[in-house]
Amino acid sequence: EVIIHIIWITLKTDLRISDVLTLKDNSLTKFNGKYYIVTDIAKTFVKGHRIPIDEQLADILAVLIANSKRQITKDNNPNDYIFVIYKGKRKGMPYTQHLVRSHLNYLAKTKNIVDEKGEIFHFKTHQFRHTYAVKLLNGGVDILTIQELLAHASPEMTLRYAKLLDDTKRKAFEPVIDQGAFSFDIDGKVKNIKHSSELSENALNSLWQEHKLNAMDNPYGTCHARLKGDCPYMEAPPCLTCNSGKPCKDLAIGFSNLDVEKYELLVKSTINSIEVAKNFNRDDMVEKHVNLLEKYEDILKNIKDGNVIFGRNNRMKK
Repeated sequence: EVIIHIIWITLKTDLRISDVLTLKDNSLTKFNGKYYIVTDIAKTFVKGHRIPIDEQLADILAVLIANSKRQITKDNNPNDYIFVIYKGKRKGMPYTQHLVRSHLNYLAKTKNIVDEKGEIFHFKTHQFRHTYAVKLLNGGVDILTIQELLAHASPEMTLRYAKLLDDTKRKAFEPVIDQGAFSFDIDGKVKNIKHSSELSENALNSLWQEHKLNAMDNPYGTCHARLKGDCPYMEAPPCLTCNSGKPCKDLAIGFSNLDVEKYELLVKSTINSIEVAKNFNRDDMVEKHVNLLEKYEDILKNIKDGNVIFGRNNRMKK
């Protein structure tokens, strides 16, 4: 159970395992209503490094600290560690990285956790740090913020994670293109226009760069026009605006048992678009998407309550 807590803290904070193991009972703090872990980073000599955490992790830490304090004496825990060995030759010392790895690799063996070659996976504790960093990058957090959160000594160290993320995404992108490139013909039907084996490396790179720089997710696919502000329907979905800016007179929302799922997806997609726009400092797009989000959320709330929304009132008079 202690190992689970150690790994969970590592995943949620991106602290090096060595820094997690030396957390003390004064490491949890609250500032302006938000919880933080405050600790020293041994490798890069950072004193009082502060990491924001959620309330769930704060609750877990509070319990761990309380349990530690109940058992603590100057003899068995002179340094006030949270994860401490209370007896034996290492009494008063924190848990070791070797112990954590041993538990993880025992788990891999007993649960048959394998790698891409089908061999038993070998855990390294630093892998959890990679996971956290890539998750931040994938969420659009800028390099300097990640450098600060990871307590890296230089941006160059953080850029390694950015390169790792880009390589991972490119590997996922290439097999899709390898199936062939498709487009719509003049009748709106999908047709294969060129197989990837016929696409030059320059063409593939161009597609990848365009996707990275301009792609924005939406319920219909990935749009390469929205981020540049070139999409006329970005804030005006046709069915909700074709009637002089108002919903279509023939629209009814809430009859279909799929309508809730549709608008949940629209809400989720619009929230994602807002985050992307913020990352690119597109305040104009943020404002438009916020307005659209409010409309979607209002519709979703009503149909979740079992209501049906009609595009025109006289439908209810027939």
